[in-house]
Amino acid sequence: MVAKGGLIFLLTRYLLQPAEYGLLFLTLSVLSVALLLANLGIPKAGAKYITEYRESAPELVSTVVQKTLIYNCIAIGAVSVGIYFMNDRVATFVGEPGISGLLLLGIGYVAIKSLSDTFRMFFQGFNRMGLVATVSITTNVLLVLFVPVLVVLGYGLEGALVGYVLSSAGGALIGSVVLFRRFYERHNVGKDLRKKVSRRILNYSLPLTFTMSANVINSRADTILLSIFRGPTAIAFYTLGKQISDFLITPANSLGFGVSPTYGERKANDELERASEIYEQSFIYTVAIYAPAAAGIVFVAEPTVRLLFGSDYVGAGQVLQIFSVFVFLRALDAITTDALDYLGRARARAVAKGATSVANVGLNIVLIPLYGVIGAAAATVITYSIYVGAELFVIADELPIGLRRLLRMSSTVGSITVGMSAVVYPLTGFISGILSLVGVIGIGGGIWVVLTVLTGVVDIRQLSSSLT
Repeated sequence: MVAKGGLIFLLTRYLLQPAEYGLLFLTLSVLSVALLLANLGIPKAGAKYITEYRESAPELVSTVVQKTLIYNCIAIGAVSVGIYFMNDRVATFVGEPGISGLLLLGIGYVAIKSLSDTFRMFFQGFNRMGLVATVSITTNVLLVLFVPVLVVLGYGLEGALVGYVLSSAGGALIGSVVLFRRFYERHNVGKDLRKKVSRRILNYSLPLTFTMSANVINSRADTILLSIFRGPTAIAFYTLGKQISDFLITPANSLGFGVSPTYGERKANDELERASEIYEQSFIYTVAIYAPAAAGIVFVAEPTVRLLFGSDYVGAGQVLQIFSVFVFLRALDAITTDALDYLGRARARAVAKGATSVANVGLNIVLIPLYGVIGAAAATVITYSIYVGAELFVIADELPIGLRRLLRMSSTVGSITVGMSAVVYPLTGFISGILSLVGVIGIGGGIWVVLTVLTGVVDIRQLSSSLT
């Protein structure tokens, strides 16, 4: 979180103008589509079967790793060739022919980041979250070192993109060394079994690919449409608002990513009641944190953007206010999405994601010409609300969740949010600098802590016991 936040701060505050910032992240948005094609849901399917076979057939784990990497590399090769021959056409299509050269450099970004992400997924499958953290932290720390340095040295946007490539290479190198030294053990597996493993990986990757395609449409199509209709400055405002929401969502992402393999293990052992308890507690803590946080974002969004990133980026303030709802929805999605994949409900999630993604593109096409970045943000919030509702329905169907308890706790959190907001909102008029901004946020956080403990939403002794 610190590394990513530091990079955003340096690029916006000191190194790039809004138009340059918009072009960089337009390029990364286009490359994210290519990255999807280089993965095709295969790494996540491999992680799912690593988790399953660790329990039932350990001798097949190395076959899963091997087949996943082979398919991944084949896809990377095909995508790299496609980018090489199509970069000019793609740049023209998105309305910015000047990013053609950046897309060529992006071949290295797609290849290396795809491998780095694959190693992270493997470690998730092995339920070794410390190693996931090692790869992620290495990548992000190198990112905040390489990107600004190459920009300062005069290499511009090309240098920034090379910085992304080098940082992913660091994560991929560590991931590969650790994987093959500590986890990869060759076993003599029959030809029929190897074919069966290959078939299962490819079959399960199909709904995952569909879901990931929808994710990319949701997260990147709006940026590309903003480029077509409004230009790079609008992209900068929209991207900054979305990046701040990504920054805030990191704790929920960590919780969902870390816990999700446990659901697969519990289901494999026929322990759905225990899986349900884990999800319920995750849900309660997530709602307790992010419902008040969403209200706070509405109050402090504009002064936060102005004071941290400069007046050139103040247009991102309104985007962030709308994305306050998106932050809450993303938090619920973060603790649910991987859980459904490991519970074997990827297909149902894919259908919901596909439908809402198509709706999101349609709304963006209607709202961006009329309202610009505000329309893009509103389209994302509306369609994401429907998708998260569908996810919650599916997981409630899969696990014996105590809905009354969750509703009772959620209403209590709603009351806490109203109480905190009643104190914080009048104080926002006194924000004039960083210290007063931190002070207002601190007061809101203090009220939240007191009320969550007094109402029993958070049990300090239980939480302390879990962490220790």
